[in-house]
Amino acid sequence: MKQVLSILILSAVVMAFSSCNRENKELQKDAKNIAVAMCRNIETMQNLKTANPADSVKISQLRAKEKDAEVEMTILYQEFKAKYKEKTSDKKFSEEFAKELRKAMLDCPYLSKEDRANFEKEMK
Repeated sequence: MKQVLSILILSAVVMAFSSCNRENKELQKDAKNIAVAMCRNIETMQNLKTANPADSVKISQLRAKEKDAEVEMTILYQEFKAKYKEKTSDKKFSEEFAKELRKAMLDCPYLSKEDRANFEKEMK
């Protein structure tokens, strides 16, 4: 009887840990998707700042990319909120997501030096 109970407890612990690991991997993936979209938006904003104001075609193209990025970010955040609706108000979950998002943003080559330094500092 003790052996069966021990096996059941051990199985429950293993299942709980594997579930947490799966959830963490899923959160990492979602944070990465949001970070990639944010990075594209940063790139577009930087290109807008450096574009020749007289190049109306280039400015129009970049403004369209900026609008597309805004739409994409809105959709990603709506999907995120729907997926994690109960958890988004949990402080621990929010901190974990913020950590994963900062970590994913470090892969963005368009991140400013200041933002990169802040993200790296916050990761420690």
